[in-house]
Amino acid sequence: MPPLTRHRVLVTGFGPFRHFKINPSWLAAEQLHSNVLFTNDGPKPESIEITSIQVPVVYQDVLQIVPGLHASPPVLPGEFADRASDDPYSLIVHIGVARAGPLRFERLGHKTGYNMPDHENKMADIVDASCSPALRGFAASKYLALPEELTTSVDAVAIVNKLAKQGVLIRSSVDAGHYLCDFIYYCSLAESRLAGKGTPVIFIHCPPIGQPLTTDQVAAGVRDIIVSACFAMQ
Repeated sequence: MPPLTRHRVLVTGFGPFRHFKINPSWLAAEQLHSNVLFTNDGPKPESIEITSIQVPVVYQDVLQIVPGLHASPPVLPGEFADRASDDPYSLIVHIGVARAGPLRFERLGHKTGYNMPDHENKMADIVDASCSPALRGFAASKYLALPEELTTSVDAVAIVNKLAKQGVLIRSSVDAGHYLCDFIYYCSLAESRLAGKGTPVIFIHCPPIGQPLTTDQVAAGVRDIIVSACFAMQ
């Protein structure tokens, strides 16, 4: 008898951004949609069912979409609403594109320091106008008591070390970039805490296609990360 689905995992990729008409992060995320994985090949494997959605490279859209991902039941945006399940996610994985190089498993997100305009040429909210330039980031009252940095509960270093030994081109990082990648990571870590469920959240940076990883290689690496994270939950 096949195992019951124990882990439901949500994967997000970003929409168009600068010269990326189709964001490399979305190409990888979409390839993972509806994948069913297993935590191990032993006598009691646990299944992992993946759902993927796209998020615009827009600060306000992130603020509107991410809280719903942590709701019970989850609420998915617009065209992806039909992919929603009544069951909450046991892991949420965000993917974003960065510079050339290996996969980067980000370990933390930042609350402020967002000084670049988004894909719609709009800025993040002002947190402190007395600074020059103004300090921008998460200004809503629900975020005020949260620390400047939020760290993932997933053991990023252990997973990176394990996968690197298996030949995956990956490293850990503590600088998610103070842009939309960092912004969605902090937002998701914050909403996980505010929802009171402690849903683990991961952010993975991928390179542009072929620099050096292909979309297939990025998707395979993210699969390995998901399996490792879910295995650790057993």
